[in-house]
Amino acid sequence: MSEEDAPIRPAGRWVSVRLQHRHVSFDDVFEADEPLPDGDCADDASVSYSGIVITGYDHGEKVSEQWIPLGVDPSEADDERLIEQLREALLWQAERPPRPASE
Repeated sequence: MSEEDAPIRPAGRWVSVRLQHRHVSFDDVFEADEPLPDGDCADDASVSYSGIVITGYDHGEKVSEQWIPLGVDPSEADDERLIEQLREALLWQAERPPRPASE
């Protein structure tokens, strides 16, 4: 893709939200501190699962990236976490500080 064909991006802050599939392998001595997210296990030493990547850009430079796993059967808490992360990213993009929900 040439520079002429590249999509137009805002000059200031902007947020990219996209779905991404990851495959993670670990060795025999790996012990998870918490349960692994639901996903498709390729074998006993790996897991594959989908997630949402939220990337923040400021004047064309990547300044942050968060990956939020999506379970096969997400809970209400999973949904609330995703909503909060999206809210924070969009407030950052708008260059506005978060306000308490009561306002």
